[in-house]
Amino acid sequence: MSLSGPIICPVCGKKAKTGSAIDCARHMFGTGDQPHRKWVEAQGLSFIDLLIEQATTPGNRSYVLLGEIIQKDAEKREAEKK
Repeated sequence: MSLSGPIICPVCGKKAKTGSAIDCARHMFGTGDQPHRKWVEAQGLSFIDLLIEQATTPGNRSYVLLGEIIQKDAEKREAEKK
């Protein structure tokens, strides 16, 4: 499914830089406040484990994983609007 606009943070409604899901994931890690952490945890992921993995392993696996979940959530929200 293709979205009609940029990805918006499902927690605070902010569009991160390019509006891509990966940039939204970076925004969520960078913000790191309680509401953003709770949203990640509600998706069945551990915020702290993803953050540690991102900081200690090469590549962007945590950003990509969280970005995929954010993308699916955005697609679901858009489909519900229609």
